Amino acid sequence: MTLSRTLETSESTFDVPQGRAGQRLVRELCQRYELHEGSRRSRETVYLDTFDGRLFARSRALWSSDGMLHLECPDRPGPQDRIGPEGLPVFAHRLPPGGLRDELLPLTRNRALLRLFSVRSEVRTWSRWNRDQKTVLRVSLSDDEVSDGKRTVRLDPCVVVGQVRGYKKIFREVCEWWEKRGARVDRGARYRRAIEVLGLDPLRTASMPRMTIDASMTAADAVRSMIRGQYQVVRGNEEGILDDTDTEFLHDFRVAVRRARSFLGQLRDVFGPEPGAGLRKSLSWLGKSTNGLRDLDVYLLEQAGYRRMLTGALAEDVTPLFEFAAREREAARRTLVEVMASADYDRAVQRWRSCVEDETGLGVGPRGSEPILSLAGARVAKKCRAVLEQGFRLRERTEAAAFHSLRIECKQLRYLMEILADLTPEAGSVVQRLKKLQDALGRIQDLTVHEARTRDFAQAMSVAGDGRALPAVEVLVSRMRVERELQCAKVPELFNRFSRSLRETEPPYVILLPWLRRIPG
Repeated sequence: MTLSRTLETSESTFDVPQGRAGQRLVRELCQRYELHEGSRRSRETVYLDTFDGRLFARSRALWSSDGMLHLECPDRPGPQDRIGPEGLPVFAHRLPPGGLRDELLPLTRNRALLRLFSVRSEVRTWSRWNRDQKTVLRVSLSDDEVSDGKRTVRLDPCVVVGQVRGYKKIFREVCEWWEKRGARVDRGARYRRAIEVLGLDPLRTASMPRMTIDASMTAADAVRSMIRGQYQVVRGNEEGILDDTDTEFLHDFRVAVRRARSFLGQLRDVFGPEPGAGLRKSLSWLGKSTNGLRDLDVYLLEQAGYRRMLTGALAEDVTPLFEFAAREREAARRTLVEVMASADYDRAVQRWRSCVEDETGLGVGPRGSEPILSLAGARVAKKCRAVLEQGFRLRERTEAAAFHSLRIECKQLRYLMEILADLTPEAGSVVQRLKKLQDALGRIQDLTVHEARTRDFAQAMSVAGDGRALPAVEVLVSRMRVERELQCAKVPELFNRFSRSLRETEPPYVILLPWLRRIPG
């Protein structure tokens, strides 16, 4: 396994016309600059990204060729990281330490790296030599076919002119010659062209789909557009859930269901009462059907962190616990697969589809004709008051139920405020501080649930005659409790930061003023 960082290479790429015109240009180049033909070879380059296009969204391209994995910014050629892993990586955290891994981790989080498309290249090479038979220039011609596994499309060939250190003059001369005959292109242009000709949309299943919503839209049109976007996310993640390559498929599925339920529930008078209630019931069933598997996914994702809470042999003694949890998770996965193949599941998603594709499916309720900005702003203010009420009372309460209740209110508020974040940019800072508060509350909830699950797993193992993990479990449970108390201690300050951000935000939060006066300076 090799690891290195390559410096910027001096090379220029030019499009070449298809057919005889391109062949004639290459012959003319070879004759004019006395190029000597070298080897011919085939090469395959595989481009990778997460299922929701996180690298594409951050202008990064991850590709593997000749056993090396490269990460670069196609639009800004410069230093790139590369590594020689054994096979294509599945997750960034499994790569060896180094610059490539360090850059990939925050970009991909815990999403799997999947094949986006591949390029099959037939490459011919030429060199120019000086009197001492030293190479002073390299030229290659690449005929490329791109494929996403379903379609294969041929790109226009390209010529790459490569500079050899110390021989800049001939490099510039050849580049100027080509610029008069073919367009210079960068790697980013070739990358984007491949995506375009294959008809790919790397952001197709982003957890926050691209929706066209503006302040002039009616509430009915805007909410229908939002729940249509969430429907697309759900359908886009189904295959990944069934393939079980990445736990984030199920996570994005569940978030989309919750967002749609929240929009329908908090803005329920936008649509007719009966169809709206029917769709909410279907969404509730979809969400509950995934609870068991997601709970176990989160538990196992925290395995490394929980092992770090233990010292010495205890970190290994707890292994049977997580093996038991993995078996429980596999049973829960099989149950969900059966649910997704059922007639009930098909009816639920078809109801959702009909409601968002047929404008009459949900009807228009008493407030459906109001502008979305005014209606959503008023609902945000109402939900803000609920969060503030619970947050202020939390100073006197420490039980798990109080933190969980505040977490639910924050989650619902965030879904609503994400609407306003697009329509009123000043709400963006509030959303960011709300997210930090919500993350802390989510960690508290996870620790509370995982403490109970750990005890339940240990008891079930003991009943089955396996008590190997019991001593380690007792220590782990106590460490979970300590960690939960530390997280609880952070909540008041995070809540104060969020509440102060409301005071700093411009209207439409006028309705919050009585509450904002209570926020400490």
